[in-house]
Amino acid sequence: MPWQLQRGLLERRYSRRTERKSLVENLPAINVNDLKIPRDYKTYTTPNISLRYPHISSARLSFHVVEFAHSGRIQSFRIKRIKTGFGFPRPAFICQCGRAVINLYFRNQNLACRRCCNATYASRTLDKHTRPILKARRLETFLELKTNIRKHTRHRLLKRLGEKALMPQSNYNTQGSRHWK
Repeated sequence: MPWQLQRGLLERRYSRRTERKSLVENLPAINVNDLKIPRDYKTYTTPNISLRYPHISSARLSFHVVEFAHSGRIQSFRIKRIKTGFGFPRPAFICQCGRAVINLYFRNQNLACRRCCNATYASRTLDKHTRPILKARRLETFLELKTNIRKHTRHRLLKRLGEKALMPQSNYNTQGSRHWK
């Protein structure tokens, strides 16, 4: 066994960390697209933001900075404009780690990006046999919550949900019904 692998395995075994990574889907999130980031250089206050985000008491929005008041403190994030090639640039938060992100997650009385919160996606915690089950559950909840879908699209998604899910067995093939005898 290489010494690097042996050292890593020993550190993993003797580490005191027992806390599991939290799932991104379970954390409350703030999406930059839900906020109306101003395109002028004025500062706007959103007093009723606590109706949409209960853990945030107020927010101040300006062209370059967004300030969130929560848990008795004020946390500010700079705004970066991402060029899309169509119309106005898209805004993104800049986390304390320096990454430009679309979502900020609330964990341990702190707003941060997914990597700073030490969170992971649910699909990363599952194997190839249970990942299609998660996909089907997500599709079910999407169809329940989304009521104004075109008829053709709803029919296509229901057909996909009703079929037997192709469960991947390896990287090269899938298990499913054969079309020959």
